[in-house]
Amino acid sequence: MAQDKGKRPEEVSDPDIVDDIKDTQRVGKDTGHSPFIGFAAGICSGWTKLVVGHPFDTIKTRLQCTPTGTFNGAWDCFTKTISKEGPRALYKGASVPAVSWGITDSILMGSLHNYRAILLRHGFAERTPKNDAERLSLLGHSVAGLFAGWTNASIAHPTEVIKCKLQLQLVQPAHVPKQFSGPFDVVRQTVAEQGITGMWKGLGASFIYRSCFAAMFGGFEIFNRLFKSFDGTRYEMSTELANFLAGGMASNMYWFTALPLDNVKNRIMVDSIKDPRYKGVFDAYRQVWRETYNPSKGFSWNSIARVKNFYKGFVPVVLRAFPTNAAALAVWEGVMRWSNAKL
Repeated sequence: MAQDKGKRPEEVSDPDIVDDIKDTQRVGKDTGHSPFIGFAAGICSGWTKLVVGHPFDTIKTRLQCTPTGTFNGAWDCFTKTISKEGPRALYKGASVPAVSWGITDSILMGSLHNYRAILLRHGFAERTPKNDAERLSLLGHSVAGLFAGWTNASIAHPTEVIKCKLQLQLVQPAHVPKQFSGPFDVVRQTVAEQGITGMWKGLGASFIYRSCFAAMFGGFEIFNRLFKSFDGTRYEMSTELANFLAGGMASNMYWFTALPLDNVKNRIMVDSIKDPRYKGVFDAYRQVWRETYNPSKGFSWNSIARVKNFYKGFVPVVLRAFPTNAAALAVWEGVMRWSNAKL
């Protein structure tokens, strides 16, 4: 190989060596950082979500999982929760998310970033229209979101079970003890009655639900590109503002597709330990669909009413989703830019 000394990579005759050199150069160009930086940035976004979003999440879970008629909408649920339990009740169950959201968002966003890097190197690259630079395609962003959602579901599901069971507990009269005294008691009772697999009850529904991250992160990239196209016009905005708005809008796309799946997932997770109501994911879907039926009404009325069953908690979800995810994604993108790790 002495005759090849000093030549550029594309002039080296051995194709295997050429491929290795080009791949190494591309990896350095595309990442140029530790693959763990995305996980560290995810911790920051997770804590942001906790502070901004947990009160909305509490209201959503109660609307979804309490018997029909308990609350007359999101505002009624909010006022009754405050009047009966005080403002701290909005953060009921937050002790687990305080740790778990940092961990789960670290897993979600860290795996997202690494999946993006992998897909960029394996057939999902495209050229930017202005400078012909290489970037990940919109399909690649969606596929990365899908894989990240599945990764997150595999690890985070037990903490979701604990959170939902604690959020659902309403304050009862003093002589009636609570079912759970805290996070560890949820684990103790669940494992005692159902075994360790009880902590993964509803995992199938969680996988289906978290598949919607494909829509969220695909949408996030679409909106970011849209706002980038405003550069040089009167509507030009800073990168930080674009990330904030794109994150909020993408999160609303996500919840429009994911809320029916989230509704079913939560019902399965908070189902009675000793006397479960649902036999599985599809049985839960069937029961939610059949909850509302009025024989005196026509087909259209009953169909709309049944669809609404899957969208219980829609108002607090929409109110929560935009500021929570806008702030969280803006923080994550900011940390990634600061560390020079943005793809």
